Order: sequence, then structure tokens, then C-alpha cells
Amino acid sequence: MMSRWASAFLAILWCAHFVGAQGTGKIKILILTGRNNHEWRATTPVLRDILERTGRFEVRVNEEVDGCGLETFAPYDVLLLNYNHGDPPTWWDNRPRQALLDFVRNGKRLVSFHASNNAFPGWQEYDKLIGGTWRDTAGHSPYHTYTVKIIDHGSPITRGLPDSFVQTDELYHRLSLQPNIRILATAFDDPANCVKPGRECGTGKDEPLIWTLNYGTGRVFQTALGHDVKAMASAGFITTLQRGTEWAAGQGSR
Repeated sequence: MMSRWASAFLAILWCAHFVGAQGTGKIKILILTGRNNHEWRATTPVLRDILERTGRFEVRVNEEVDGCGLETFAPYDVLLLNYNHGDPPTWWDNRPRQALLDFVRNGKRLVSFHASNNAFPGWQEYDKLIGGTWRDTAGHSPYHTYTVKIIDHGSPITRGLPDSFVQTDELYHRLSLQPNIRILATAFDDPANCVKPGRECGTGKDEPLIWTLNYGTGRVFQTALGHDVKAMASAGFITTLQRGTEWAAGQGSR
């Protein structure tokens, strides 16, 4: 069996592969993934394609974050989380978790995608970082087709978009939200939509699904949409992800 020291050494070598992104003039994105209760192996290439097809982003992927530090993240403009794991001890170790906070706090940018808001239960600073998390009260009604409503057209992310778009997806509800988020889009969670009567039904409320916030001097964009490849194919998801990532990277005012 490989020793803990050897495992840590190999993790640091792996991370070194991601240091020193070449200068292309494009916004540099590093997707952090490798564990998820969703199909991260299917969704990660789609995330990469959605961003790179604009011609404005250069995207790399890191599937083994343990051992990484700020020197790994520093060459990038934006980190994109496609990550969820369960409870400790399967969390990243302390080094990448602290680097994630420092990266954003000191002026860089973060995008949180779908189930990444489930990650790190009990880590309160992570809750503050991404603005809204799946905690004890959260859930979702059955995967279905619903209307996402743009409720704030003042953001560069949503400016000029239609008032709504159709999404076939999970609809997260009762997320634990931070007070400083700017909610851009919601969806009505129909109480008639149930797994079985009286259990995991819709809340009968408009549930926040897309928002932004500042963390330190950095920016964060979160979308709770994107359960699977089908959900990621909608024009609304694609447009808001592209615009949200560009806004997070510093293109456009608050």
C-alpha cells in the first residue's frame, strides 16, 4: 500500500502539471473536479466545450486536487467547481481548501456549478464563499421541465436576455442562502410535483437558482442548474454559464 507521504508527494507532482498556463490572451479557467454524486465524467467535458466554443476561454481540468496550493491556482483567472464528495475524510486536504479561499479573497474569481453547492457540509467559510449551499433543509422535487425566470436584468449576466427560459432539470429548494447574494434567476417549485405524495414535493415558492456575490475582493457566480448533460443543453443554461463565467472573470461591472 502506498504510504501517506508518497501519496501526498504524487499529489503535489500532479498539481505541478497545472502551474504555468501559457499566455494566450484568453480568460484562463481551471475546472476542479474528480469526485461528485453526479456524473462529473460526463458533465466536465460539456462545461469545457460550452466555455471554449465562445473563443474567449482557455480551459483545463484538474481531477486530483489534494496537495494543490495557491501556486497551482495562481496562473488562472477563474476556478470552476464541479465537485461534491460526501462527508470527511473524503474532503480535499487543508492545503487546497485554504488556497481556494485565498484565491478568491485576494481578487480572483470562482464559478460554482450545480452540486458543488452540496460540498463541504459544516465548513462555514465555504458557505460564505459560494453564497448558497445544500444543507439540512435542502432537497429537490423530481427532475422535470420548468420555467426559469430572470428577476434581475440589471446584471451584465442577464442584461438583454428574455424574461424566462425553459429548463429540464432538478430544481433545488430550501438552500441555505447568505445575506449578501444578488439573485438573478428563480423558478417556481410546483407543490404538485412529488416523488410520492407528501414527500419531496415542490415548495410552492420561487426558489433561487442563479446568483452572484463578492468574497473579499473576488467575484463568485453560482448556478444550481445542470444536473446532467441533457439539462446542460438548454440555451438558457449555456448562455448564463458563459456570461456568468465572463462576469466572474472581471468582464463587466457589478
